[in-house]
Amino acid sequence: MNNFKFEKIAQSIEEKIHRGIFEVGHKLPSVRAACNEFAVSPSTVFKAYYELEAKGLIEARNKSGYYVSLSATQLKKVKHLNEKVTSTKNSATKAKNVDEMIEEMERSKLGDIKVDFSSATPSVEMLPIKKLYKSLQTSILHEKYNLIPYENPIGSIELRKQIILQTIRGSKVNPVDDVVITAGCLEAIGICINILTENGDNILIADSSYYNIISLLKNKNVNIHTYDFNQSLNFDSKAFEQVLIEKKISLCLITSNFHNPTGATLDTSAKQKIVSIATQNNINIIEDDVYGDLYFEKNKPTTLKQFDTEGIVYYCSSFSKTLAPGFRIGYCITGRKSQEFAKQKRLLSLSTNSITQAALVDFMKTGRFDLNLKNLRKQLHLNMLKYGNAILNYFPSEINIEIPKGGYVFWIEFSASFDGYEFYRKVLKEKILITPGEIFSANGYYKNFIRISYSKPYNEKIDGALKQIGNLARKHVITKKLPLAMYKKT
Repeated sequence: MNNFKFEKIAQSIEEKIHRGIFEVGHKLPSVRAACNEFAVSPSTVFKAYYELEAKGLIEARNKSGYYVSLSATQLKKVKHLNEKVTSTKNSATKAKNVDEMIEEMERSKLGDIKVDFSSATPSVEMLPIKKLYKSLQTSILHEKYNLIPYENPIGSIELRKQIILQTIRGSKVNPVDDVVITAGCLEAIGICINILTENGDNILIADSSYYNIISLLKNKNVNIHTYDFNQSLNFDSKAFEQVLIEKKISLCLITSNFHNPTGATLDTSAKQKIVSIATQNNINIIEDDVYGDLYFEKNKPTTLKQFDTEGIVYYCSSFSKTLAPGFRIGYCITGRKSQEFAKQKRLLSLSTNSITQAALVDFMKTGRFDLNLKNLRKQLHLNMLKYGNAILNYFPSEINIEIPKGGYVFWIEFSASFDGYEFYRKVLKEKILITPGEIFSANGYYKNFIRISYSKPYNEKIDGALKQIGNLARKHVITKKLPLAMYKKT
């Protein structure tokens, strides 16, 4: 009888989802409320919810309940990037001038934009602005004249203590002096590149990488090589080590969690293998984990730094993606060249803003930061579901996307003939800003990709803009269909 009851409950909820009564992101009744509504036991409700979860119709959120996910019919449209990226990147033509594309896009952000889908940072609507201002006021009131002189070049000791407590939980303890405060994560990565490379060195990065990091490397006299780190579920240790040896790699630059732009995360086994192989071959790693706190599943993902026993991993992150982009507070948990890092930081900018550091200390000590992270993750997860639902409804059916498990962005793949940069310019004419995929490649690949951020709460304006992009994409796909001969690999 129970089986019949749980199936009936599951079917009732499934029908409401398919009919649009329960929309993506809708919270289902609690187990207790469902027991009262259907006059059944908790075990029957759990069975019904497990049945719906197995179908991909709902998802559980830690200590929050069950929510409607992307529907099963929509999930059939979704294909993982692992199946598609390798063949697509080989067939894509090289960029006309990626640096000019980046400059053009940055200028566009300053123009008359109605909706900006290009920013992978939190919108002010999702941040605890009043509490943040309170911490600013408190720190200024209590510290007074202590905030006027230069701060310690490696940063406030209290902030560095908080970062150690917050960041690498469960790993071996890092000394506070291993932490250096920087003006954002990018500065931390830049300093790492300076101290860990020499002219002519061979550097290994992901096939697609944050464009400002690529620009940093291009300004150095180094050779850039790429590797498909997205294949972490079937990580081939021998193939990875072979690349390191054959290319004579001296440094790897890896985004371990919620990679920008793909959203991919290395699984724990792959992280362990990467660090082990790099250690055996005496190769340093810069770990970019700027999105690591923005996970949607139950537990925070592991880091490469957690498996580092010899000081080869330089862990870089910031508060720009989680709290206050304008504070420009980043940090590096350094490796064996910690003194060289501290010296480079001092020579580069002497010290980092003392007032914002003090405010962050107050914000973290009072427990506000943990609460902010919890709320931000919840809001971003809801955003992702809403945006994803709209993209799958409005965009051409041929697209491929991967459902992110954290972070801010969707990485959207179109057919091989699609020109993402040309499409970006069409969308820009409508005062909507997206990011063309081509700018994330050191080799001019990913021409048929775009990146869309879900950093703003979903509303009618967002929905209308996504619908407009989808309509433009359908027209663009039709006009760009080319004969098969044009798809030959180059």
